[in-house]
Amino acid sequence: MIKSLSKATEILEILKKSPEGCSLFQIYTALEIPKSTAHGILKTLMAKMYVLKDETTHFYRLGPALISLGKVASLELNIKNIAFLVLKKLSLELGVDSFLMIPVGYKGTIIERVDGLQSVKIIENFGNEFYLHCGAMRKAILAHKNQAFIEEYLENVIGKNEGMKISPSKLKKDLEKIKKEGASVSYGEYATGTVGIGAPIYNSNGEVVASLGINLLETKELTEKRIKELKEIVRERAAEVSKGMGYL
Repeated sequence: MIKSLSKATEILEILKKSPEGCSLFQIYTALEIPKSTAHGILKTLMAKMYVLKDETTHFYRLGPALISLGKVASLELNIKNIAFLVLKKLSLELGVDSFLMIPVGYKGTIIERVDGLQSVKIIENFGNEFYLHCGAMRKAILAHKNQAFIEEYLENVIGKNEGMKISPSKLKKDLEKIKKEGASVSYGEYATGTVGIGAPIYNSNGEVVASLGINLLETKELTEKRIKELKEIVRERAAEVSKGMGYL
């Protein structure tokens, strides 16, 4: 265990139990560490807004950065709890891998996965982060973001990064189609011969907070008609999760 990291978490625990704040003396004596060590850790935590210092009383207390961390953690746990049974049902129903994805800034990451009988192990793993225009599940999120976010994404990600394989105008057109249809399809974006299908998940405020999707092998049986059927199934399952999140 990293000592400084351990002490940092202990400081946060002390401050959690003291809403009125604590002095530097109270902190380093409670932890039985040198004053300079406690001050250095606090300075680092303050730089990231995890801790604030009242310049009048010189007391330290928890900072606002912890609020956003807590919200994200709460959101992930809530969505995972609601979505897991839906993912299991989807994988059992279709026999393919199903996934739950959340946006992280301009990227999307998998936070839950249920393997099907036709498991495509190379496609998506926990913690993989790729831009939101890469793959069906990420595009399903991007297409249902508000217009200001989409314009910002087109400018900062597509417009400013050389080597992007898609133009802002083409991506914008694709996103409009996805939003109209309520689901997204991608072909071979992670591996040749695979197909991804994704649909958005909304919270009680009507904001897109995640997506649900499947990855499967491209076969002769995977006709245009079958893909249309799968899109509808995925869209319906995503709607189930949205309903569980309070979306009407």
